[in-house]
Parts: sequence; structure tokens; C-alpha cells
Amino acid sequence: MQRTFYYVLLCTCVLACNSPAPTTGLPESSTADKEPLTNTMTKEIDYQGHRGCRGLLPENTIPAFLRALSFPAIKTLELDVVISADDRVIVSHEPWLSAEICQTAAGEALPEGEEQRISLRSLTAAEIAAYDCGQRPHPRFPDQAKRPAFKPTLLQVFEAVDRYCVQHDRPSPRYNIELKYEEALEPAFVPDRETFVDLVLRDLAAWNKPELVTLQCFDPPTLAVIRARNPAIQLAYLDEFPGDLKAKMAKLGFVPPIYSPYELHTDAALIAEARELNMRVIPWTVNTTTRMKELIALGADGIITDYPDRIK
Repeated sequence: MQRTFYYVLLCTCVLACNSPAPTTGLPESSTADKEPLTNTMTKEIDYQGHRGCRGLLPENTIPAFLRALSFPAIKTLELDVVISADDRVIVSHEPWLSAEICQTAAGEALPEGEEQRISLRSLTAAEIAAYDCGQRPHPRFPDQAKRPAFKPTLLQVFEAVDRYCVQHDRPSPRYNIELKYEEALEPAFVPDRETFVDLVLRDLAAWNKPELVTLQCFDPPTLAVIRARNPAIQLAYLDEFPGDLKAKMAKLGFVPPIYSPYELHTDAALIAEARELNMRVIPWTVNTTTRMKELIALGADGIITDYPDRIK
């Protein structure tokens, strides 16, 4: 009887070990994405300078990126890209010249309400650089220092940052690059989705430091195109209106390693939902020290901020 019992027990264990794991109905993450997430108490927070440091210097300009790097806590530079008429990747939040932040080289204001007529897709990189986007007072960022600045190309940003890091003996930052693609803006303001992605990947290949790059977008199909073109590129899922994250990932067809929700909607439940999918959580845009500490206490893995000087 005892030998029979042990034989049955052994068979049961063998069958259990060889049985397939239960499925969740969700898409698989990559092997790298399945690595255990670091304990909140010991992990290093990925502080990201939003558009460089928009609260301190003109957004998405080389001076703003270099100023952000003067804060040791900043590990990543967050920026936005669009495409010019000559297919250059331009660092800009809007695919047009905004009257809020830009003016002519002569200092003349752009007509309010008509800035969307000046599509960056209709201008060459050289023509875009002729506009000043650093000297107009910013109504929402009164502490922003003014100085002459232009919209650079992505490769110009890489070059300037690489030089700065060598000169200041600073480790290279990561880059969190948002593709400002919206289907409704085709073709006047943006190229088609595939062309947009291909042009960005072209510049990343020319720079040849893919391990330092994350690509993000509010348009989920764009993330799918990036993954199809280059599965090695790290992706972040931007989300302005969080809700049913598992359903969103199922629709996307895969689980990016990073989830980046609007900070006002980020709470313990949302972070827990992302944790179930083994996604790291990096909210945007967090501009008070108190809120930064709250989100980190809840388990956020990073903070995107306009104010690197408020990181405590």
C-alpha cells in the first residue's frame, strides 16, 4: 500500500510539472519584459526631463536638453518629433509653428489662430530653423528663461548631447521619443504612419545607440509598425484616458514594457493593473515635488517632469 501511494504521488507530480500553464487571453510579452520588476524601495527612479526642461528653458530646444542634463537625477530626455518637407526628423511637439512659442527671425509674432497654416511638413529643416522659438514669454511657464532657440533635428540633439556628456564626464542619458503622428493630420502635417516610422528609425540607425532609446506614441497602430520594423526598440504605451489596460493590450496584440499614463489618472489601482502585465509605470507630466513623492510611494518607476529642479 505504501509503495502504491508513493507511485501515485510521483505520477501526479510528473503530470503537474508537464502540464501547460493556464492562459490569460492576453498577448505575450518578450522574454526581457518578463524579468521580475525591482522592489519599489530599492529601485532607481527614471526621472525624465519633459521636452528637456520646459519649466526652465524653451521646450524641445538644445539649451533645454543640456540644462536638463545639469541635474544629476535626470536619467532620460523626453522629446517629440515630427517630419519636415525634406524628410528630416524635427524635434517639435506640434507639426506646425505655434504662435504661443515661435516668432519670425525678425521677432515678429505669428498671427494668432493661423499658426496651423504653417505646417512643418511644408518647410525644410533649414526653413524651420529660421524661426525663433525661444524668446517669446510663455504664458503657462512664467519662470522659463528666454533665449534665442530654434527647432533642431533629432540628429542635432544627439550630437549636442553626446558632446556635452564627453565635456562634462556625464553618462549618456536615455531618450524617450514621442512620434507626433495622428492619422487625421495626414498628409498636410504628417506623412503616412509607415513613412514616419521609417524616417525615425533611419536616424536612430545613423546614430547607432538603439539601447538608449524608447519610442512612444498615443497612436497604438504606430507602436505596432515600430515593433514590426524593429522588434529590439523599447516601446512605451502613452495613455491620456486610462481604463481597462488589459483590453487595450489585447487589442494592440502585444505588451510594451512601459506604460505611461496621464499623472492625474494614476493611482494605486492603475499601477497594480500595469504590474499584472509586468509593465513599468512612468506617468506624465508631474510638476510638483509632493506629487512626485506620492507617485513614487505608490510604485511608479519613473517621473516625467517639466521641472528637474523640483526633484527631491
